[in-house]
Amino acid sequence: MREPVVGLVVADHQQAFAEGLGIILDGHDDLAVLGVAHDTRQAIQLATDHRPAVLLLDANLPGGGPVKTPAAVRAASPATRVLLLAAQVRHPAIAAAIASAADGLVTKDVSSQQVVAAIHAAVTGRRVIVMGSDPLKLGRDAGVVQLATLSDREREVLGMLATGWSTPRIARDWQVAESTVRSHVQNLLGKLDLHCKLEAAAFAWEHGVVTAASTTLGSATVPRMHSG
Repeated sequence: MREPVVGLVVADHQQAFAEGLGIILDGHDDLAVLGVAHDTRQAIQLATDHRPAVLLLDANLPGGGPVKTPAAVRAASPATRVLLLAAQVRHPAIAAAIASAADGLVTKDVSSQQVVAAIHAAVTGRRVIVMGSDPLKLGRDAGVVQLATLSDREREVLGMLATGWSTPRIARDWQVAESTVRSHVQNLLGKLDLHCKLEAAAFAWEHGVVTAASTTLGSATVPRMHSG
């Protein structure tokens, strides 16, 4: 049976970019571009009129912002998933938007096929982070955005892994099944695009999730974690 067509709205302040991306995406049999906007008012109006499955939203779209505009779109069309489009991730509100209002981020240096994959992932309810082929160019800023996708529990697990806690030890301390801890580990590895707990520990230290200091709670040593 044929997959349902995914309705899209593309909103970007650069008219040629928005229209070009719209043409490319509309060329896919399973995607339909319902409208193209160039400011926040137009984006919200198109979301209200068409109720798209996904809105590709320029993080620098005039008249709103990466936090306020997704919230306004969600109010107008609750089922719409919002993916931010950004030329780079140094916009100070992007991490806040990913943590609260938006459903993901796609940088503008990725391929059209990566954009399509991000759209399909977003439709399934996943939080999506797709960045360009040169992660070194994004550096620490990319890590800040990725960390914003973690739940509080996943962030806590990340800090514990960084200070040498094993899965059984975390499970005992939390009084939960080891499978629950393993699920948190797999989720955070996926969100951070990492492959193993050793990489996760290195990421945590590199991005300041934990510090060299620690605090003692009962008989356990718990990492002191940054909130930012």
